[in-house]
Amino acid sequence: MEGLRRLGDLISTSKEACLRCGAAGCPWDRIAGRPLCPDCQEAIALGEAAPLRETPEPQPCAVCRRVGTLRYETLPLRCSGPVEMDLCGGHLEALLARRLDRHAFRRLEQLLRTAGVGVKQVFLLHEAFYDGQGRSLQPIPEAW
Repeated sequence: MEGLRRLGDLISTSKEACLRCGAAGCPWDRIAGRPLCPDCQEAIALGEAAPLRETPEPQPCAVCRRVGTLRYETLPLRCSGPVEMDLCGGHLEALLARRLDRHAFRRLEQLLRTAGVGVKQVFLLHEAFYDGQGRSLQPIPEAW
């Protein structure tokens, strides 16, 4: 599926330490193939940590189709393996900061459903962060 796909089984999911802080023990989300724990993702979104510096791949964004994306891999709750999304810088930043606009949320929800994954299974798209209409409930405050 273009822009979003399910990967292999949980057995193949790596439990590498977080690239930034070294936390270990869980299969962390991966951005551009590099493991990042939730605390480091939050620090990036808040502007408290150095921003990501990765080379974009020539793939279209799963949301807006803009070419030049980073692979975002996450392990949905109660799922046998991870899901990988190609996201442009703006949509990756919005996902991490819980600021996806309604269109982006709906598009990812549709792609996840097509892949057999419920939106509530994906950590940062969970109902605690977005309402049923796709409005952000708990965005990370703007970093100045």
